[in-house]
Amino acid sequence: MSFFDLFRKKLAQSVKPVASNKMATGTAKQPKSNISSFVKVTSEIIPSVTDEVIPAEKRIKDAIVSKHGLYPHEVLVLDYAGSYYTEGNSFQGFWWYRYGVRDVDKCLRSLLDRGFLQIGNLQSAIEKETATVFKEELKKYGLKVSGKKDELVQRLMTEIPHEELNSRFTKRTYQLTELGKQALAEEGYVPYIHRHQIEDLDIWTLNKIIHEPPYMPYRDKIWGYLNKRSMEHFAAGNFGLYRNCRYHMYNFLMEEKKVKDALGMLSEVVFYDLSGLGNNYEPQYLDIYAEHFFPYKDSTVIMAPGITSAVIHCQKELNLSDDELKAVMLDRINRLSAPFHLFTPEECVDIVLMESREDIDALTKIYAKAKRRFKQRFPGIKC
Repeated sequence: MSFFDLFRKKLAQSVKPVASNKMATGTAKQPKSNISSFVKVTSEIIPSVTDEVIPAEKRIKDAIVSKHGLYPHEVLVLDYAGSYYTEGNSFQGFWWYRYGVRDVDKCLRSLLDRGFLQIGNLQSAIEKETATVFKEELKKYGLKVSGKKDELVQRLMTEIPHEELNSRFTKRTYQLTELGKQALAEEGYVPYIHRHQIEDLDIWTLNKIIHEPPYMPYRDKIWGYLNKRSMEHFAAGNFGLYRNCRYHMYNFLMEEKKVKDALGMLSEVVFYDLSGLGNNYEPQYLDIYAEHFFPYKDSTVIMAPGITSAVIHCQKELNLSDDELKAVMLDRINRLSAPFHLFTPEECVDIVLMESREDIDALTKIYAKAKRRFKQRFPGIKC
């Protein structure tokens, strides 16, 4: 939570953002450091013990089954089935605290009985083990232990009698049947939203949105939802949430290889990151906000390192010179508006490039220039 969130929410007046037609959070503002946004870190947010978990049995009363008769949590179990054994599993916590599933084993057995899963074969059991286990087994038979994992598996399968392998690798996994593969492929929104934490969407909420008219591919549904939510955040003066929403949209576009459009979204993120605005913006508290604006070395209004890296990545993907990058970003930024901003559009783009070069002297000067401009506009506010 930023210090902006300490204040009561108030609607922003007479400010309109640029809405995107069709065609989605990045790194929040962080201390200055060399952190790449392209190192993906997966984490789970565990709710406090006071958070109420709604059991899946209750969730399904409001959910819509797929044409194969599966609820969202069952589709997700299909997606994970290949990583589980037929017995002796230890399941991830998210099954309960995110989706209300108490007994994953029961779901697996139900999917097995209904023909979506089958018991895996010897090869799938071997593939579940580590390369170290493969090499130990190969050594016992005097076989070559070098090579990639799939090569080691094939060597085991072809060089060692299956009777002996069956006695060694006794634990069996689940495998999708053709019906299971089809059912999973047709509900692609479930594994996608499970692995992409976007706004308040999850497998249950997106299930409802997917099945509301007008009917369209799930990615179009998510895009429309993000666009709608970003407008709501802006209207409420929650510029931090608006910025996060636009960053989700940038990621969404990058997934579709629409790099130029993605750079446009990223330009919005840059603009609002450098605005001095946060959530629940109220102008009467500007004197409090201003304490954290200047100088550069102490400012909270800085580029998140991951966003800078993302801009430069787009620049390289599009093969743009610095001048061309500026032109593309300014074309988007010049169409944006905000109730307050520390920097000019040109300065915003310059700051990105200065950060990418780690030009501290230039950054110090541009923040000093912005401070002088701020003091001229607000002579009664200390900063």
